[in-house]
Amino acid sequence: MELNDGASVQRKPLLDVTEHGVRCLLVPVAPEPHDLLSPREHEVARMVGRGYTNKQIAGVLEISLNTVSAHMRRIFTKLGVGSRAAMVAALTGENLAAV
Repeated sequence: MELNDGASVQRKPLLDVTEHGVRCLLVPVAPEPHDLLSPREHEVARMVGRGYTNKQIAGVLEISLNTVSAHMRRIFTKLGVGSRAAMVAALTGENLAAV
């Protein structure tokens, strides 16, 4: 099975059935990072990627600083990252380990 970056990954099939000469194979697929976020979380993440601070994001979106922080926590959790740089890298497909 091929991923977008061309890396070969073996995934254990959830179902492998042949009926009437037709093989049906069901394998788990990991969602893309951007598919995990809500529209508002996308908006916040785009602004972080452009260098906005949480305070600037709150001002532009007319939401509280606490709400921005809550969005950031949810984004970090959904993407499994611990920093703003790692979040942007995950969403842009950059590999931080190669840097």
